[in-house]
Amino acid sequence: MSRSNILSVIAAVIVLSMCAAFVIFGMVKLSGVEMTMHGWIALGLGSTVSLALGGVLSAVLIISRRRGFDEAAWDASRHSEPDL
Repeated sequence: MSRSNILSVIAAVIVLSMCAAFVIFGMVKLSGVEMTMHGWIALGLGSTVSLALGGVLSAVLIISRRRGFDEAAWDASRHSEPDL
């Protein structure tokens, strides 16, 4: 492995351990907090809308790539810039 790959893996491990520590800290500090039905509904709707938006944007990306819209934009940008 190259040096940059090792540094990337170390950075990812540090970030994941910080996220885990944050979750554990939150679970310990908020152990007595109860969420109401409105909170569960908001959590469910927010999660569903976020996943749906991600799915729609991914589908648009794939459709755009398959129909060649990316190549048309690339060709247009290549012709507008002078050769260096």
